[in-house]
Amino acid sequence: MKKRIATAVVAGVLMTAILAGCGKSADNEQANSSLFEQVSESGSEQSENAQSQQAESESSLYDDFKAGNAKAKYTGAGDRTSYLETSLCLEKGKSYTMDEIVSALEGSTDYKKASDTTYTMIDCGSDGIPEMLTETFFDPEFTLYMIIKDINGELVICFDQDAWSRSDLQVEADGKISSGGSGGAAIHIVDYAFVDAKGDYKFFYGCEETLTLYNDIYLYDKTDYQVLPVDGLDVDHIGIRDYYFEADYEQRTHYYEYFMINDNYEDVTTDADYEDSNPVKQKFNECGVKAYTHADIEALLNARAADIGYKR
Repeated sequence: MKKRIATAVVAGVLMTAILAGCGKSADNEQANSSLFEQVSESGSEQSENAQSQQAESESSLYDDFKAGNAKAKYTGAGDRTSYLETSLCLEKGKSYTMDEIVSALEGSTDYKKASDTTYTMIDCGSDGIPEMLTETFFDPEFTLYMIIKDINGELVICFDQDAWSRSDLQVEADGKISSGGSGGAAIHIVDYAFVDAKGDYKFFYGCEETLTLYNDIYLYDKTDYQVLPVDGLDVDHIGIRDYYFEADYEQRTHYYEYFMINDNYEDVTTDADYEDSNPVKQKFNECGVKAYTHADIEALLNARAADIGYKR
């Protein structure tokens, strides 16, 4: 409403200047110009004051949550938990204090809170509006991460995920999230996601990398799969990367890239390794699965990033 009032005042000043300024001197024009600038500055100050008041309100709400005097709503939209499963003990659409979330998890799992929750202010989407990252530690080795945002005066849990010794998680200051783990020395998994300026959780992509092919490889397409036999291949010097853009395992479309490695597990793939005469390429063709080159994968990732607003 303040912005409309300021706009109306500016319009009135301009009309007065136009009617009074016909045939007048340049001094009058300069005076009218100065008056316009004064009104614009006033409107700008009002806008800055409104933004300052909003920031103070948001800060107060976050402080109230830290003090246990405010609650955050669980929606499940950004739930990526595996062991500290919030979906099993929190109700969608219901709001909770931090102590209530901890108590609910302790009541539904074998894990107990190990230390005080830490709180860090971040800026999802780098729009200048703060969000709050929480980290709560549970025995024996689990950490629950949550991103909480003030949305129209209501705190909302935009993202929650757990991490442990074999599954690391990092949340950057702009809301980008990376998590990864391993299924042994030869299998590594990493997922990338982010919470945008609106508070929406968006999964960017994941990749499962297998180094050396000691057994036949299962190449998936959602819940279906094809078997890639490894007989006759130099399995010690081949790796496969499986890329996907869906967080839900059963909904994933898989994009496979194979690559050649040396004895130090370094990628030494060349263009010749994707010619039809390459034995790995022939194995992919035989089981009816497309093998994507690294350039193909990069094009897919760039298109995906542009589609969801992820800045690579």
